[in-house]
Amino acid sequence: MERIASGHRMSMLLLGVGLLCLYGSLLVNGFAFDLPANQKRCFSEEVPSGTELRISYAALPGYAQFVDAYVVGPAGKMYMTTVGQDRGSMVEYITKGGEFTLCLLSRVATGVKQSEGMARSVSVDFRLGSGKNDYANLTGKEKLRPIEVELRVLEDAVRSLHTECLYYREKEAEMRNANESVIAKVAFCAAAIITFFIIFSLWEMWHLKRYFRKKRLID
Repeated sequence: MERIASGHRMSMLLLGVGLLCLYGSLLVNGFAFDLPANQKRCFSEEVPSGTELRISYAALPGYAQFVDAYVVGPAGKMYMTTVGQDRGSMVEYITKGGEFTLCLLSRVATGVKQSEGMARSVSVDFRLGSGKNDYANLTGKEKLRPIEVELRVLEDAVRSLHTECLYYREKEAEMRNANESVIAKVAFCAAAIITFFIIFSLWEMWHLKRYFRKKRLID
């Protein structure tokens, strides 16, 4: 029995690690890049409905360079604006999903001549999903056993993954409907053009026959 229980725990642990790795790879997108002076870079992320979105950035020091940043949603709504800040962050619960864009602009201070190679190293982090769950304290607050806490973590991870899968399924359906609509319009236009040329050809044949008969070139 102890071996069975130990094997079951090991299986649950491996399953949990696998799901959490998949969950983290899907919901966390962090990277770093060099932002040249007086240039702008924008990055977009598709965010499902009913998801908490966390965006943060941090720029390393750069001589006479300031970083402006803003986050805009799918409807053009501004969610964050910072001017001349080396770091910034936002946390927002997204009720209606769509594409969210973070733009970063590096400005050179007034009166400073821009030189070749002026740039700042910037790190950006897009994070989807709630970060409010304090799993470490669940054991004391809700009197949960460690295995139950692990199950709670897995449950939350699966729920978030399910939400994201549903969102991308909706986006796929929208794109499929749009493609079908475009294909239908193209087919209609093609049929209309073919019909027009057939009618025009018949009319031209009738007109030529009539002309040649008038000229007594054919019977």
